[in-house]
Amino acid sequence: MNHGEDAGKSAHDRRPPSVARRGSVQRVLEVLRLDGPSSQAALARRTGLSRATVNAIVKGLKDEGVAEVRPVNGRESLVALVSSNAAVVAVQVNVGSLRAAVFDFGRMTRLDTEIPYAEGSEDVGIALVSDTVMALAARAGLGPEELAGVAVAMQAPIARATGTIASWAQLQLPAWTDVPIADTLAERLGIPVIADNDANLAALAEWTWGAGRGAADFLYVMCAAGVGGGFVIDGKIYRGGDGLAGEIGHMVLESHGPVCFCGSRGCLTTFVSEKFLLLALEDSGSSRKSLKEIVAAARRGDPACRRVLYEAGRHLGRAFANTAKLMAPSVIAVGGALSEAGPLLFESIQSSVEVHSLRAVSPSIRFVPARLGDDTALLGGLAAVLADAGQGVSTLPEWVRQPVTVRDVNSQARNR
Repeated sequence: MNHGEDAGKSAHDRRPPSVARRGSVQRVLEVLRLDGPSSQAALARRTGLSRATVNAIVKGLKDEGVAEVRPVNGRESLVALVSSNAAVVAVQVNVGSLRAAVFDFGRMTRLDTEIPYAEGSEDVGIALVSDTVMALAARAGLGPEELAGVAVAMQAPIARATGTIASWAQLQLPAWTDVPIADTLAERLGIPVIADNDANLAALAEWTWGAGRGAADFLYVMCAAGVGGGFVIDGKIYRGGDGLAGEIGHMVLESHGPVCFCGSRGCLTTFVSEKFLLLALEDSGSSRKSLKEIVAAARRGDPACRRVLYEAGRHLGRAFANTAKLMAPSVIAVGGALSEAGPLLFESIQSSVEVHSLRAVSPSIRFVPARLGDDTALLGGLAAVLADAGQGVSTLPEWVRQPVTVRDVNSQARNR
């Protein structure tokens, strides 16, 4: 035994081999999630592991069906994550509807359903979600034991200590008041459940497969019916001490601005969400019924619609400047219907950024549109379950992006 060599090892290096190996495997998995398909030489550089260790880990991941080695030419191959047999159900709980999708990697199929809530409906909580999960899985030919897990994306912030919706947001989803979401669903379903804010999961999806890929520090902001944000730092969702980090929609921009549902005045939400943009147009003679209509009209040259979108971009730019001076993400992606405004929105974001001198403290920051569209929160749920199961997909298969909608998947749930 070389005592001198052993004495020079850190406590981390002297851990039991099984513990050390698990840590090394996780490092390789994290790099494959962050960088996508990589050569073994690149994996060794990024993880700091020896080539022999990386080779052994890759062989083990291949034998387990977690990774595949793809020849590029006669001299080089790329390692990529691939979930060969996992099945995952992702659910998105919105204020006015429930969406769900089952991703079956064994059969390479995806099935979706959407259940709008009846006006005044109250029973749209745990029972509806659990019934929908089981019915959708059954429609896909899957039993509960075949599901790797379930992810629930809530259109509300979730307190870390309790696993419940934050008290100030409970009026948005009253059926979920004081319900420990993940624990309660896991007990009903007998399946591992992850529950998170929809913007956090959307951020994870965009970091894994979309606009944030390759960024060590990434902020995603969803702008549609509401405004939410999610941070991904070093490959993990950053939730903060109470789990409510990233709530950029409730950053106060004007202390005497409109009252927000959170109880504050002048939150970012009150300037850029669908409801408030529609209100801004009411007296213009160019009123619209949805944010998508505003964007479409602006593209056709409607001056009032162009004006409200430009002002929305200026408010976003101000919020981004304030956020970036604290967190300094390398990439900020904007998703949701508002991002479809394209250059009109991003040019106003850039102009606001210049006014607030962000470039002086964060010169390399990039502002980009999100890439994954309306599916982002569901795909984030998929990414979260796969990561929790020690699996992943370096390249998103085409079938995952092609929903097949099934109706009447759960007639009882649909008629609640």
